[in-house]
Amino acid sequence: MRLEEISKLDIKLLVAFVTIMEEGSVSRAAERLNLTQPALSKSLQRLRELFNDALFTRQAYGLSPTTRANELHEQIRPILKSLTSLMAPISLDVKNLNRRFRLAVGESELENFIEPLLDHLYQEAPNVRISISTWNDNSIEGLLNSSIDIGISTLATTPAHIRTKLVGYTEGCVVLNTKHPLFDQDSLSLDDLLSHHFVTHHIKHNNSNYYFYNTLQKLQQQGYDLEPTLETESLMVAMKAVKRGMAFIVSRSIGELFQKVMCEKSEFFPVKLLPIPKEVSELDTYNDSHPIQMCWHERDNNDLAHRWFREKIIQLMRETPWITAP
Repeated sequence: MRLEEISKLDIKLLVAFVTIMEEGSVSRAAERLNLTQPALSKSLQRLRELFNDALFTRQAYGLSPTTRANELHEQIRPILKSLTSLMAPISLDVKNLNRRFRLAVGESELENFIEPLLDHLYQEAPNVRISISTWNDNSIEGLLNSSIDIGISTLATTPAHIRTKLVGYTEGCVVLNTKHPLFDQDSLSLDDLLSHHFVTHHIKHNNSNYYFYNTLQKLQQQGYDLEPTLETESLMVAMKAVKRGMAFIVSRSIGELFQKVMCEKSEFFPVKLLPIPKEVSELDTYNDSHPIQMCWHERDNNDLAHRWFREKIIQLMRETPWITAP
């Protein structure tokens, strides 16, 4: 049978044929299928024309299948079984899921979920593997070309075919240790911040999507030059700078991580966290409540495994004290 002949097949005809075979009666088969007897008789006539065979002969006890009907029955049953499986709801076996997910995440966002995520995967999805890179200016292209599965950042806009979901909001802080001249203060003004050396983490002046970029521009328009003494993507470098008395502007999740790590190290002085200066927050588009977006390509939107993984990350991020749910 050629493809154009296959197009003549109607699944309903195959279902009618198998039901008649099982019931041995058009009337009983019609009742089972909730059809009228004339309608099912019409389907049987179409089947006879399609396969060029009588298929059934009438006997005293009911219908008797022909040899051709018995052959067809053996062929059609597995087809209908496969179609039943095809139409069954898709399920996800997380325990046996064998897949690698590639993430592009900023360090500040990563701190919000990585530890509980690793615990969850170890217990619930031991065959799932993850690859993590730092979110950068090329990460959107990675989502488009399939080299990245999920991105998490403070994105303002995304291109077509990239879906986004607001995870929540996070705030910044200033980390000081006892070597900083303003360590004993309970708050900092913008002038306080500008009058001393400070270090920043992942501030990219060429990336207009980065949440602090617009604030820097506004401050410069007002005559403030909020240029850090040191910019770094390395938390180790930032830690050494704080140790030597620099203020560190960073997300509160990283700030609290710093506080914990530095207090545990005997060679470091104690550190404290202070709010971002009010003058900076007031100029900030988000008033120091920065939206964290998750993004992924449209092609993965209905992938059950992908959906499970991204929803698990969102759940874990929203359970942390550093993310305010929308």
